[in-house]
Amino acid sequence: MLSSRRAVVRLTRRTASEGIALVPRISTHRPAQPSRRHGYSTTCTTEHRRPINPAAIVDAVTAASPKDIRYDNVFLRDACSCNLCVNPSSKQKSFSTAQLPADVHPKMTSLLDNGDVMIKWTASGYPDHVSTYTPQQLQRLGDPLARYNARWNFAKPQLLWNAEALEGNLVSRSYDKYLSDDDAFKDVVMGLYSVGIAFVTDAPAAERDTDGQIVVEKLAKKIGYIKETFYGTSWDVIALPDAKNIAYTSVNLPLHMDLLYYESPPGIQLLHCVSNTADGGESVYADSFRAAKIIHDRDPAAFKALCTFPITFHYDNDGHHYMHSRPVIELDPFYRQYHPSMPEYKIRCVNYSPPFQAPFDHHVTQSEIEPSTLTEHGEFREFLRAYKMFEEILYTRAEQFEDKFMPGVIALFMNRRVLHSRREFKLGSSDTAQEYGRWLKGTYLDIDSFYSKLRVLSGL
Repeated sequence: MLSSRRAVVRLTRRTASEGIALVPRISTHRPAQPSRRHGYSTTCTTEHRRPINPAAIVDAVTAASPKDIRYDNVFLRDACSCNLCVNPSSKQKSFSTAQLPADVHPKMTSLLDNGDVMIKWTASGYPDHVSTYTPQQLQRLGDPLARYNARWNFAKPQLLWNAEALEGNLVSRSYDKYLSDDDAFKDVVMGLYSVGIAFVTDAPAAERDTDGQIVVEKLAKKIGYIKETFYGTSWDVIALPDAKNIAYTSVNLPLHMDLLYYESPPGIQLLHCVSNTADGGESVYADSFRAAKIIHDRDPAAFKALCTFPITFHYDNDGHHYMHSRPVIELDPFYRQYHPSMPEYKIRCVNYSPPFQAPFDHHVTQSEIEPSTLTEHGEFREFLRAYKMFEEILYTRAEQFEDKFMPGVIALFMNRRVLHSRREFKLGSSDTAQEYGRWLKGTYLDIDSFYSKLRVLSGL
């Protein structure tokens, strides 16, 4: 069982010539009335008479309103980052949380001269262990808002946009600056996170740069490693006879996201315009996160349907057969709004790709659900109502950003946030024009490499 003694951190404020400082003090309190719930001891401190949350944290601390922060002993011991617990070279943890004794508790606590807090942990049958925590570590561990800000608040906040809101917020930098200027590169990455799309201009109007590298791959590798798919490390988007993909035709390509039939679809897509003499073929983009928010605010029941009802996507052609089911909107299942300044919910991604949609696999037949729900108010019909609402928003002209690709321009966009499409186009009559009149070169990145670069650039 867990020890009845809990580590309690108090952050108090003191005025100094340098300004306001946060000063931690560690103390331990014995419970007034210990009890058992779900295998944890729920306690009430003699000082505050407030129940301790067994999940880890009860009172979140803020600089403006200092409070006690009460930590589960195992949680705080598990967060130790000393050289015995975290390898100083690999930066990886040296033990499993399950190895920690359940009755670990503070044997001694002290405030060091530099403001750090030292705790000597003890437990029956285990050697004592000394941990040291900085005030910043303790605040991040104990404050959900601080944890959220450290994970998601980058230099440029996320902006949900329509065509009007995007104006003035769309980042575009030259190819040479992107590759050689750290500030320009950071601007593109931050802009890509903020609105989900950014542009690089003045790139070579050719497949390869003068150094022999494929231009779009060279640009992508500046962010992270390329995600290879069955299309290869990079691929050509040109109109072909008997095309195996609608993207390789000249007909209107509706709004969609790529490779949703993969278990892990690409997070970032890059498209480089090598040549374009076509009549028409404008690119259209829309912010699916904004559409999701509109529905959330307007019709919570429809939002819930889009978050729960699964669509099956597939690609069954040319010797390949991929298939995966997922809802239109995927929320972070572990996210909670602990502070008013945090968003009410956190969208991980959106999944929308009608050209690659398979027949529905779930919750549509009488054998799967109660016959009484097979009405206009049933689960499937509720999803259809919500899906129509979602599409109506996306296809409202004011919600779309339209741009015609010009040679030497590269578009970077978040594949599971920003929807992309292409209007119908016509090519010239010559064979060369038919094959190369509109030629885009594309590649993908995993979202993980993008967020890794984003955190590094943000100093997190």
